[in-house]
Amino acid sequence: MISISIIIPVYKVEEYISKCIQSIINQDDGSASLECIIIDDCSPDNSMSIIHSIVDNYQGNTSFVFLKHKQNKGLSAARNTGINAIHGDYVLFVDSDDWLPTGAISKFVQALQKNPDADMIIGCRYSTKEKSLFPDCYSKEIQLDNYHIRKLFLNYQIISSSAWNKLIKTQIISKNKFHEGIIYEDTPWAFFLFKDINHAVVIPDITYIYESDHPNSISNTAESKHNIAIHMRSACYIGNTILDSTYNDLFCDCIIYSFKFFIVAFQLKKKYRCENDEYKQLKQLRKRFIITAFNNGRWFLSLFCLILSFPPTSYAFEIGWIRRHYYHIQKAGRLIANFFEKYNKPFIIT
Repeated sequence: MISISIIIPVYKVEEYISKCIQSIINQDDGSASLECIIIDDCSPDNSMSIIHSIVDNYQGNTSFVFLKHKQNKGLSAARNTGINAIHGDYVLFVDSDDWLPTGAISKFVQALQKNPDADMIIGCRYSTKEKSLFPDCYSKEIQLDNYHIRKLFLNYQIISSSAWNKLIKTQIISKNKFHEGIIYEDTPWAFFLFKDINHAVVIPDITYIYESDHPNSISNTAESKHNIAIHMRSACYIGNTILDSTYNDLFCDCIIYSFKFFIVAFQLKKKYRCENDEYKQLKQLRKRFIITAFNNGRWFLSLFCLILSFPPTSYAFEIGWIRRHYYHIQKAGRLIANFFEKYNKPFIIT
């Protein structure tokens, strides 16, 4: 029987955790041996009490393991603590304010049984706020090799960076930990993880419900002034990490993908007029994007980064519509950069 470890970090989710834990219990249908690892990241509310009120009376086959941090360390650290404790052959991350629909684990297991050599199975997620699916409207399984996994991830298609809703081999997860102290922690984690995924399967079934209305989630506090410094620091970490380890066969896609994080952080800096160490790091990252692309013979890519990050063009991002539709600019830049990549051999400066 396939054994699966489910990792759930817990912090300030008392309004959501009951539904999350109950959805795990509802997966106990004999299709897999389940281990649910719950990490208490020093949650100050009643989240853990609610969990115990459910689990302590549970008589099913899913085993529950409780781990507790001595101090609050954040989502990345909690996930890493869970990774260090897993016993299953496969791992599934579930955020404590989300939940699994009935039969989700069975769908994952069925896909594994049909594709025993798959390193990762990805299901569809449904967003309760957007009332939409991702990936959208796929009616059959999709098989992906390593190149297309990385390509689609960098192009925001089918493969997202989110840790949740991916059933992944434990031996691969164990080599890829989350960087602590940043937000968007899924991005560098996924960037390195996907290097090790040789075969992935995307199934058309809804296997995850994303409760995106949680007021304490990152997506709902992204522009809190208190978080600006960490946004800038995180953008610098992601940008420099990807520049240090760029996929050689997807160089242009890597630059365009990571440059987005710089743009977001740079606009937050301008909005709140931050003049701190993080801003200095951000300016250094901007310079590195431009020089790295130029020195690798990708002159259009270098020009793209230059134009978008300096006035007067950079002032355009103060317009809300342009910020919300930046993906159109990003898509156009990627298409043109890849056109030159395909038909013109890069002139590399040594």
